[in-house]
Amino acid sequence: MINIKKNFNVGNIKIKNFLNLSIEEKKMVLGWRNHESIRKWMYSDTIISIKEHADFLSNLIRDENNFYWVAENKDGLFLGTISINRVDFKQKHAYMGIYSNPFNEIKNKGHLLIQCIKKLAFEIAGLHTLKLEVIANNQKAINFYKKSGFNEEGRLKEFVFKDGQWHDVIVMGIMNDL
Repeated sequence: MINIKKNFNVGNIKIKNFLNLSIEEKKMVLGWRNHESIRKWMYSDTIISIKEHADFLSNLIRDENNFYWVAENKDGLFLGTISINRVDFKQKHAYMGIYSNPFNEIKNKGHLLIQCIKKLAFEIAGLHTLKLEVIANNQKAINFYKKSGFNEEGRLKEFVFKDGQWHDVIVMGIMNDL
């Protein structure tokens, strides 16, 4: 099995595994995740403490099914984070996660992050399918994923309770067509 707990280059984008982040970069990622524009779309939208973040990062050392990276462009600007989770190397499928750096306005950063995730999942990890879950009222993300080649595959009814109400979650997927 290939070691995907390392850094990679995808074109001009450096993909740095969370295990290799500096202390400053770890704090930066926590700041992104706690930003209102990011956490409002997560299943859990509470502020993550430094201790919780540190525990999460230390658990990644032993985790063989969840992998996280920070993407940085050739100019040294951070685009955001990408992940492949719940990886099943035998059945060759996983779920993906993505969020962009909310503190910059880099053009096409979402598209660049999706390209990196596809390269990691399909070419490096050798997966066949990649899934994602998105809260049904996040129409901007749904449109973005469709434009990126993902198709709706199912719906989890009233799966997430946020803002005093239940929300459906849409499951989307893409297959490796290489």
